[in-house]
Amino acid sequence: MMEYFFCALRNLGRKRFRSTLTVCGIAIGVASVIVIGAIGNGAKLAVNAQLDGLGINGINISEEKQNFADLGALMTQDDLKTCLSVQGVNSAMPLIMQEGDTVLLGQQKDAVIWGVDSNARSMISLKVDYGRMFTQSQVSTHAKVCLIDDTLAKSIYKRGNITGKTISIYMGTSYETFKICGIVESGSSLLYNLVGEYIPTFVYLPYTTAEDLRARNGFDQIMIKEDTNGNLNKTGSIITNLLGKKHSGNSYSASNMLDQKKRLSGLLNIITLVISAVGAISLVVAGLGIMTVMLVSVNERTKEIGIKKAIGAKKGIIMLEFLFEALVISLIGGFIGIGMGILISFIVSKVIGFIFNINMFSVFISSGFAVATGILFGVYPAHKAANLKPVEALRQE
Repeated sequence: MMEYFFCALRNLGRKRFRSTLTVCGIAIGVASVIVIGAIGNGAKLAVNAQLDGLGINGINISEEKQNFADLGALMTQDDLKTCLSVQGVNSAMPLIMQEGDTVLLGQQKDAVIWGVDSNARSMISLKVDYGRMFTQSQVSTHAKVCLIDDTLAKSIYKRGNITGKTISIYMGTSYETFKICGIVESGSSLLYNLVGEYIPTFVYLPYTTAEDLRARNGFDQIMIKEDTNGNLNKTGSIITNLLGKKHSGNSYSASNMLDQKKRLSGLLNIITLVISAVGAISLVVAGLGIMTVMLVSVNERTKEIGIKKAIGAKKGIIMLEFLFEALVISLIGGFIGIGMGILISFIVSKVIGFIFNINMFSVFISSGFAVATGILFGVYPAHKAANLKPVEALRQE
């Protein structure tokens, strides 16, 4: 076998430029599939990080609204105690979400205002880069303190740490001044780099203060975190049944945010797979290039093939010789493509700002497909060479 391999290298070396172009075709196809897979993985990780930052990692309990304008569908402290009493519930947190405006250093920005409890760091995966989370005492006293994301801080002050500064927040009644006690890391640098101008800034403040700002007691949802080995859907069903019995005539819903997150991840996987399949078309095109090169090689070496057959070379030997040439082109192109794909993925990840994550499945699939393509498109030229008649081959000039 090694003899066939070295023979294939010698034959390909005769036409270096032509062989190099064919190898490049395979390499580009393999690299494109790997880069697409890496970008898809990075995007999925970034989206998941963003969703975790929004609290999409548990169950959200809410009262079902009778219509869009139903402002009475709010959860109460009594409902919160009911949720905490259910076996398996690890922790629960009131959650208020409302669009509003912020004014920082005279610049107005649209914002999503989140009213949360002091345990929000563990509930919605908040990462406080500077300062601290507000305390339970500040929640109880309706303190006017807040945390903002670092995107807002950097856009206004051109630096991340602006703890101690003041910000004005409007949430439906009037502007109120808040002291910034902490800076939260934005959920995903990739998402903010790509669509940052469309994503509003996030502001987190005590839910009790948020109730005061919008002049309505009660909160929109109760966020539940369960024990590690629990069943989220079952727990959600138990809680909604309890609340329904407690408030006769009202109905409640439990949104399993983990299921929604999994469905979104599955959708991203499908999109990545479809785009990778489109990228794999370039491998088929490269395979056609291999066939063209091999057919030209057969025509150029017709007399050589005739001599080999005249001195006793069998069809199988001639066929293996040409198949190995196609295989060597595919292998060299595949290895170069893997290196190119990993390097380009690393560079792109640094430029865009997402986690460098190579999908080994796409590496193996693209490499295997490249080898299979080389063999497949090398069969016909090899078969044609093996079936040449010695007399006719020797007559060729």
